[in-house]
Amino acid sequence: MDAIPASKPDATPVNDNPAPGPEQRPQPATSSITNVAAMAHVSIATVSRVLSGKRTKDDDIARRVRAAAEELNYSVNYAASSLRGAATNTIGLVIPSATDHFSAGLLDELEPVIDMERQQLLLGIGNEQHTQDERIESLVARKVDGIIIVPAAGVDLAHTLDRTTMTTPIVQVGGRQRSFRTSMVGIDENAAMESIVAHLAEQGVRSAAYLAGKEVSFESAEMFAMFHTQMRTHRLVTDTSWNRFGDSTVERGYQCVWRMFADSDARPPEAVICADDMIALGAMIALQTLGIRVPDDVRVVGYDDSPLALTTMPTLTSVRPPFLQIVTEALRLIGQGPDQAAHISLLPQLIVRGSTVVRS
Repeated sequence: MDAIPASKPDATPVNDNPAPGPEQRPQPATSSITNVAAMAHVSIATVSRVLSGKRTKDDDIARRVRAAAEELNYSVNYAASSLRGAATNTIGLVIPSATDHFSAGLLDELEPVIDMERQQLLLGIGNEQHTQDERIESLVARKVDGIIIVPAAGVDLAHTLDRTTMTTPIVQVGGRQRSFRTSMVGIDENAAMESIVAHLAEQGVRSAAYLAGKEVSFESAEMFAMFHTQMRTHRLVTDTSWNRFGDSTVERGYQCVWRMFADSDARPPEAVICADDMIALGAMIALQTLGIRVPDDVRVVGYDDSPLALTTMPTLTSVRPPFLQIVTEALRLIGQGPDQAAHISLLPQLIVRGSTVVRS
């Protein structure tokens, strides 16, 4: 299936905190939509809607955006003109699934930037080796100005990437770097696991289980190793029978935790760390069914900080990937052209909520 234009998100949350004073404002040498959003203390999507006229409400947010754009002398075509050979004004995005939390979060941040710069985003979806290869080749044939790709679990795109990066800038987001001709924007997963385990240790947790992702995935195996490293570092204990690889589904989380806690003779863990918020949701449902309280009896941690994290009872502590930074760096690397490959690692953020904090 050929790549198709991505649909636009309906709404993006904004930060209504007052803007900082002039003495605190950054003064970048070159202006971008990211600079305007940072100065106005709003999201990139809000900047896009205000300056394009799609947001008609004339309130403090709109005034802050316009003032920041004026002060920075922001031009809506700045990013597009900075891309080498920007002949088509199109950027390609290849993702495993439109419903995957990480891919959806990346798309939500990327689309407003592309829209603001009067460009078009072409979206290719594929969760297998051959489909991702086909999506990349289709986008290259359309002469896009650059491609951002989130590899599907277990795929090796080295041959395709080596062949196409000679003419088209490609930035891989996450996963294992297969081609050193391709730029890479990754997340410091070790820092993510360290923040999780350190937080649980601070809460008095002495033991934890880890429900990892798919075993065939390099990312899952790497996170599994990091889990054990951080558990030893913080002197927490775990048990082989608690820790499992599997799909990132609610059902999987439910079944694993049910088996782990239903045996009254076994001593269960004091915390469950999940590789995905869907797994964590299933874990919390199982605990509630068994009459086990979260967080009083067991703490639960998710990953990707999806919208699900705010709908659970209690709300879910989860790791938030730095989506805005990922988008910013990916577009910057595309702008450098196909012969300037670089590798960047970004820090995620642990968002602490009710599933791990016992209120006195």
